[in-house]
Amino acid sequence: MPPGSDNSSTSSPGGRAIFLFDTTHAAMAAEQLVIDAGFWCDVVPRPPGTMTSLCGLAIEVTAVDVKDVRNLLISEGIPFEIYQPEVEAH
Repeated sequence: MPPGSDNSSTSSPGGRAIFLFDTTHAAMAAEQLVIDAGFWCDVVPRPPGTMTSLCGLAIEVTAVDVKDVRNLLISEGIPFEIYQPEVEAH
């Protein structure tokens, strides 16, 4: 997964974004970087329906911090994807 892969918009419903990682090591390193940089994040399970080749952990951040967190992870060379759930058409 190339650093900063983002094939969707950056925030999920509820004002949060979920960053997905290839490995547990990457997820834990990302969590520590995000916290050390002063942003809120929470480690969450990989959302259902995402690629099973990704690790089972993800980090959730507030939508307002997505751009800064994205730039931080890119600058540190941590590969990730930003998860955007499918929006049901009505």
